Amino acid sequence: MRDLRGRTALVTGASRNIGAVIARSLAAEGMSLVLAARSRPDLDAIAAEIAGGGGTVLAVPTDVTDAGSLKALVQAARDRFPTLDVLVNNAGTIEVGDFAELDLAAIEATMRVDLVAPMLLSRLVLPVMLAQGRGHIVNMSSLAGRFGLPGIETYCAAKAGVANFSAALRAAYRLRGVSASAILPGYVHGAGMYQQVQDRTHLPTPRAQGSSSPGAVARAVVRAIRLDLPEVVVSPRPMRPMIALQGLFPAMTERLVSTLGGNWYQRAGDALEGRTSRP
Repeated sequence: MRDLRGRTALVTGASRNIGAVIARSLAAEGMSLVLAARSRPDLDAIAAEIAGGGGTVLAVPTDVTDAGSLKALVQAARDRFPTLDVLVNNAGTIEVGDFAELDLAAIEATMRVDLVAPMLLSRLVLPVMLAQGRGHIVNMSSLAGRFGLPGIETYCAAKAGVANFSAALRAAYRLRGVSASAILPGYVHGAGMYQQVQDRTHLPTPRAQGSSSPGAVARAVVRAIRLDLPEVVVSPRPMRPMIALQGLFPAMTERLVSTLGGNWYQRAGDALEGRTSRP
């Protein structure tokens, strides 16, 4: 979808952090926007900002864990705009801590937000996109979904599912005009879940990993749509070789990931729970 001007994009988790940056970037491309998030004040604020800059925007308060709310969101988008060309499943959550001690409700909540909600919303927009003969679904995955990091086991499982769900959607519908991409960020500073955990723990970013900006994630989203890319890794380090290495030598990659700071969230969980930090 080379030309985004005049198209319509629906973005979840759009009221703040990375979602708001993605929304601004798509608006800058000339897209009309349907913005979804739970917080009406924050959602209205970003919508007003985009509208004030000349953008066309509809704000729809939405609980992505509620199927009825998702249906109402898609209906509101269809009522307002003639097409629905792009879906960005950005809403997410993370639970940091010792998995053996996590509450079952916390595990289920993470899976509902990070995996089930993108699947349900994609299922709702697919008939619209297929009827149009075009569309693109962008799902926010993570490098954590590739490498399996301690301290965020549920998040890793959900993001691995999101990446494979995106690949399956692409295989199923791309020849019918509807494609899909997965975005795989590493550590993102300045906004988002990693920054929130870092603000609480004050743990430095692993030097060997580095971190990316929210703007880099937003640019990856735009690039994935424009070039119809299967997935885009967002990291200041060359992570593609690591991903390839994992497939060939999983035990070696496991050791490398740990050496390069892959236990950051485990250490963060220890800090949050008052345990002695692990090396």
